[in-house]
Amino acid sequence: MSNQEVGKTGDRDGPKGLAKGSLKPINVLAIAVAAISPTTSVFLVYGAGLASAGTGVIWAFIIGGFIAIGMALSYAEVGSVFPSAGGAYTIVRKALGPIWGGLTNVLFLVLGIVVTASILVAAATYLSSLVPALPVNWTALAMMAVVTLLSLERISPTSWVTAAMLVLELAVILVFTFFSFAHPSLHSNPFTHPVLASGHGNTLALVGMGGLLVAVVPALFAYNGYDWPLYFAEESSNARRALPRAVILAAGIAIVVELAAVIGATFAIKNLGAATASSAPLSLIAEQVMGSTGAKILLIGVVIAMFDTGLAGNLAYARIYYASGRDEMWPGPLNKFFTHISPRTQVPTYGFLVLFVGNGILSIFTSLNNLITFTGVVIVVIYLLVAISALVSRVRDKGLERGFRMALWPIPPLVAIVGVAIALSQQVKRDLIITGVIVAVSVLYYALNRRRLSKVPSMVIAEEVAPPRSISLAEEL
Repeated sequence: MSNQEVGKTGDRDGPKGLAKGSLKPINVLAIAVAAISPTTSVFLVYGAGLASAGTGVIWAFIIGGFIAIGMALSYAEVGSVFPSAGGAYTIVRKALGPIWGGLTNVLFLVLGIVVTASILVAAATYLSSLVPALPVNWTALAMMAVVTLLSLERISPTSWVTAAMLVLELAVILVFTFFSFAHPSLHSNPFTHPVLASGHGNTLALVGMGGLLVAVVPALFAYNGYDWPLYFAEESSNARRALPRAVILAAGIAIVVELAAVIGATFAIKNLGAATASSAPLSLIAEQVMGSTGAKILLIGVVIAMFDTGLAGNLAYARIYYASGRDEMWPGPLNKFFTHISPRTQVPTYGFLVLFVGNGILSIFTSLNNLITFTGVVIVVIYLLVAISALVSRVRDKGLERGFRMALWPIPPLVAIVGVAIALSQQVKRDLIITGVIVAVSVLYYALNRRRLSKVPSMVIAEEVAPPRSISLAEEL
């Protein structure tokens, strides 16, 4: 069977190993929103955005929101054409070929061993502020051990644990947003006059477009995760129809909740210089608007939310490695290693162990701010590849079934491409160089192995029911 035929019909017997049909749409949506985690995202990246864009962080999140909408539509459409545990990796491999698919695979390997560590270190930092006796890095490592143990269990009960913590974290961010709007303190309007604390924080300067664009990447990092439903395609029922809906809904929830929290927090700032200098500006703002006791209760919720995010994120990465191992994208024995499935729990066991080792090491030796900016750059490179795939697939693969068809094509992927390209141009040179080296080495390796990889069909799943009609964005909303 050719690659084109596999992409069109899938494997009629279904993929071997993963627990087919074990997740309901509500479980998948919960995992996606938990992976984004509005609470985690805002508390994790707000300080980085405030440092580069000042009160213009609001505009950074607005710009990032438009890019996220374009990306969500791109993920939803092409993900419905190529549903697989590989998600974005499979999308790029099927649309652009094994070289660029291989690059995406490597970028996800990097993200997998970096993102969870950065989130858990942030959680441990907040927890340490409540219990100073706890060492930050070792606490993060202990959290990673618990995340790994939960990840190794069956996906269905684990998804319900994720959903339960998600309810709590949404309550946390909504309460914080309410108190922030109820206590406005900012003297200037950030929509018309965004300002940045300069010098020692005693003077304010207008923020230029460059500062706003630097903060767009942290904003995209905050919204990231709405593509997570795609990585559970092989464990979900009616994947071609249900998962695009979950992608769109997850993105919409993230943008609305996070933007409201950022606007409320920014208007509640009493002293911009002090907030910018703080290692945890939202904790400072929370104490100002909720009092000391309220802020402590809030931080407990934030720690739980961050743990939930680490768990939800971890669940997907091992499935990406599993899908790429099935496509023989790894060197030699690593393919068999990553495709190992536990007979008891039907999860890719060894992939989770790799994630534990990588994140565990970074949890001990990591620098949080460096990880946030670097992972943001890696994420937008993946966005660029997926958006291009959405354009190529619509033009080239006209005969393939689409469970979802985006409105206003090709505007959404074009908006995403232009947005991420401009945002990348304003990033720190160190992060761009490191990412550039990863891209160059990966492309070279997969180019040298292109002939072998072209003979291996990339697996996508078939519908277990009659193929649904194509649905539009208007119908989804």
